Amino acid sequence: MLMRGGTKRDETRPTDGEIVSRTAGMLGKPLLPWQRYVADVAGEIDPATGTYYYDRVVLSTPRQCGKSTLIDTEDTRNALLGPDRKIYYLAQTGKDAEKHFKDFVQQLSKSALAPFALRPRLSNGGMEQRFRNGSFICPLAVTKVAGHGTQMDKFTIDEAFSLDDETGKLILDGMAPTMNTRLHFTGVQPQIWITSTEGTADSTFLNGLLDSFRAGNVPTRTCWFDFGIPDDADPEDFQTILKWHPAAGLLWDIRQLRDFREQFAGNEAGWARAFGNRRDTGVAERVIPDQLWQSTLATPVTPDRIDGRPVVIAAAVDVDATNTSVSAAIVNTDGTVTVQLLEVLDGTGMAPAEITRICDTYHAPLVMDCKGPNADLHDRLASMTDEAGDPLIDFIAMQSSDYLAVGQAFVSGLRNRLIRHAADTELDASAASCARTWSGDAWRVTRRGSTGLTSPIESCMLAAWGAHHLPSDGTLQIF
Repeated sequence: MLMRGGTKRDETRPTDGEIVSRTAGMLGKPLLPWQRYVADVAGEIDPATGTYYYDRVVLSTPRQCGKSTLIDTEDTRNALLGPDRKIYYLAQTGKDAEKHFKDFVQQLSKSALAPFALRPRLSNGGMEQRFRNGSFICPLAVTKVAGHGTQMDKFTIDEAFSLDDETGKLILDGMAPTMNTRLHFTGVQPQIWITSTEGTADSTFLNGLLDSFRAGNVPTRTCWFDFGIPDDADPEDFQTILKWHPAAGLLWDIRQLRDFREQFAGNEAGWARAFGNRRDTGVAERVIPDQLWQSTLATPVTPDRIDGRPVVIAAAVDVDATNTSVSAAIVNTDGTVTVQLLEVLDGTGMAPAEITRICDTYHAPLVMDCKGPNADLHDRLASMTDEAGDPLIDFIAMQSSDYLAVGQAFVSGLRNRLIRHAADTELDASAASCARTWSGDAWRVTRRGSTGLTSPIESCMLAAWGAHHLPSDGTLQIF
């Protein structure tokens, strides 16, 4: 079991983890190794007080790892710890909290612990599972006053990524006084559990906690656990996911992992967040690392400086046809290729005339994807003819399988110094903000999964591909 970061087990303290483990077995879901580790640390007993050492537990995990099972087990153990204990489960909506609660009640009713439980209340807004010792477990929805004035012995804030900083802190501030009251009344240290998968840039409450902990600012009475892939790992590498996911090989295997990946088609950031537990800051990952991009700069080339070198023009259209980008690729005498962004046009209306003018200026053929948002422009260009009925533009033929190789070939060309790019601020922004989507072992730029214009970098990728697929006799390059 690998953990990205978190609290280490203090072997000098006894722990309640063994009882939590036996509780899980009686509920019909024995703990996985990572769950047992969390239970052992969170359940450490302070020798000076005889009760829980930690009053706050923060758990960050990927999806499909058994987080809900651990929460239910800890809740049940806490409810059976003594008489009249009060346990609350808080989720991002009332519907989410009640669904989780109903699943737990059903599991409890079929388990070896069923004789300890009374008949649950399942009415909307008043759900509750009571036990024969007077303890209860109750679901709540997230509100800024959730938990305020409520006596509690264990309180779980699940999927904390849904909270902004203000809401999260208001909830915690409202619970602190009641925790002290319960400690004096029962002699058992109450615990707040904060559990979640990593969120987005809007998850200001959870982000603040995790960033502080990762910087080493962990309060003495807080334990935390951070499972997921490292920052520099590739979330598209299944072996990396299998290595770092705490439930890999235990709850699912690599075949199922491939199925999970297909469910996130076109949503790279969602996949990285769900199974790599990586925060979604807008882009799943840079298609082209910044260092590589900066190290492959070239001087822009104007038409009067081509010096007879072969040129290919490429056009790409952004999603919803918002912009059309036109780029050129120049084949240098040493066999390398220089790509540069020529224009970014609004929409596609003026694109046919401008692309025709550019191809004529450079005496160059055109390469385009003929599907998706490019389809209409491609068809309009292909139908344009002169007075003799001859096409105005020569196309370099491209198949669907060719298009899937464009991005990988471009990045490989940069790495091998076979491709360089002319400096351009719009192209820089496109390279920095575009993400990718996978199809088998190949990938392409994803237009809806990126945070900026994809057409500038996509057009350069197409131009570079076209430069490497010119007819060998060079008949398309007549100057």
